[in-house]
Amino acid sequence: MKGMKEPLILLFTRDGDFAQSVREAVSETGATVLVARDVRDGLQIVWQRGRELDFALMDFDDGCRGRTLLSAVHNCYERLPIVVTTSEKAEHASFLAYANGARTCLKKPLSVAVLAKAITDVTDNAASSTSRGLTKPKYYEANYRSEFSPRAC
Repeated sequence: MKGMKEPLILLFTRDGDFAQSVREAVSETGATVLVARDVRDGLQIVWQRGRELDFALMDFDDGCRGRTLLSAVHNCYERLPIVVTTSEKAEHASFLAYANGARTCLKKPLSVAVLAKAITDVTDNAASSTSRGLTKPKYYEANYRSEFSPRAC
């Protein structure tokens, strides 16, 4: 289908197993996943591609760094849908996530099916024209080392 926009997703996680679950969850959507393993790379992706993003998926298992990125992304692009994942033991993280702009907060461990449904719900709302199943998803590991100015959001 020509003219259909594939979803562009920011994934912030250091958890390789979780990243693999996300890859499986979006395998039918044709989505492009931009993976950030640290806050600097996440901010760089937002700086360079923020207006193109359909949604962000942020793993809060990494402590305050995830909350820092969530807050920064939400301040620059408050309409960007953000899904946050937390560990079962981090009750306070859900409250912090919602307070900093998360649309949905999911507790890990998550099945691929639950993750896929959350992603589908967000991408269907954010980008109503996706070419589901027609294109192989693309993944990019952030490796940005150019100059970055957070004031430019």
